[in-house]
Amino acid sequence: MYILVDCNNFFASCEQVFNPALLNKPLVILSSNDGCVIARSKEAKQLGIPMCAPAFKYKSLFLQHNVITLSSNFLLYGDLSKRVMDILSDFNYPIEIYSIDEAFIKTPNSLSDEELIRLAKEIRAKVLQWVGITLSIGIAPTKTLAKVADEIAKKEETLDGVMALTQPNVIEKELRRFPIEEVWGIGRRYAKLCKRNLIQTAWDLTCRKDDWIKKQMTIFGLRTTLELRGTPCVEHEVESTRKSMCVSRSFSNEITTLDELKEAIASFVAKGAAKLRKEKLNTGYICIFIANNRFRSTPFSESCHIKLHHATNHTPTLIEYAMEGLKSIYSKEHSYKKGGIYFYALSDEEAAQRDIFISQEGLSDKQQALMKVLDATNQRFGPKTLYYAAEGSTQKWQSFSKFRTPNYTTSWEELPKVKIK
Repeated sequence: MYILVDCNNFFASCEQVFNPALLNKPLVILSSNDGCVIARSKEAKQLGIPMCAPAFKYKSLFLQHNVITLSSNFLLYGDLSKRVMDILSDFNYPIEIYSIDEAFIKTPNSLSDEELIRLAKEIRAKVLQWVGITLSIGIAPTKTLAKVADEIAKKEETLDGVMALTQPNVIEKELRRFPIEEVWGIGRRYAKLCKRNLIQTAWDLTCRKDDWIKKQMTIFGLRTTLELRGTPCVEHEVESTRKSMCVSRSFSNEITTLDELKEAIASFVAKGAAKLRKEKLNTGYICIFIANNRFRSTPFSESCHIKLHHATNHTPTLIEYAMEGLKSIYSKEHSYKKGGIYFYALSDEEAAQRDIFISQEGLSDKQQALMKVLDATNQRFGPKTLYYAAEGSTQKWQSFSKFRTPNYTTSWEELPKVKIK
């Protein structure tokens, strides 16, 4: 059986944990440069504010309904996410972290429905008490059914945040009224295809023949259908290795000079390299890309792909490659609003081969030691305590966040203060 643990309105909930005055009020979290809505409280959803809504288009609605707008604070969200996942790990069942606010727990089939529900409620109570985040939990024999159960648990207040789809009659009843477009794995294109063929609900899809599903929706559609029928097809990946990584950002102002672009790309490289080392990965290819404002009448973008001489996560080496690539695609005739870097061909750093052309014996060991000191210092004293000169000191291109809240749990200077009367 699978237990899907889902943090409700996670980014908004993180803000409410440290500012209870935000509870029961319409709240939206904005993306980089305070551009688009990336998270909403329950009250904001009820006002009809959609995900990815451009903030400037909804400014009048925000004013009319006193909607609170906050800039995204990913340091805070990442820290609270880690605390939630650590609690889930304490229950000693295999856990797969699916996203920053979701995780699958795989339990033995020997557990009864009553034991599963009791376990789910214990998890829910512990996370609420220790972190302050409310969970919705779905229980089912497959991941796709667990996602369905989770959606039902969110909407039905009488369920107290926990829904189990374990009995055939209950599964059929719920799938008959579950919209096809809300099924995990059914995107917009497949949803339109299904509706054209009179498939309105998840149950309608389970009733179609396998040959038709495979022909019209490929093997992925068939896998989703089998999961809805109760046959597990999506493996439980306790330790999944990512294949690529991207670090990118929209700039607060349009950049025209190569020097400013170099600072931005170097900063992205440094951030990505730190992530690679944290996950014990090396990269074999990198891709640098830059683009102008996509709302211009003539959008422009450029990129270059570079194969490294040997896979690495060494920041100075990656910055050197990136700077050469950037010079080959930069044009002074354009201004740039966004840039970033992709890391491809990721591999386990333990399996890395030494380059026979490195002349200085033990250089790789010294590089690794330096990176450990850099990462440990920034981990202890905060991001950017130590950084490379190539990243620049002023970073005028950094995204602005006018409404960002303090980093309550990751900065000594921003710890909440308690006043005793």
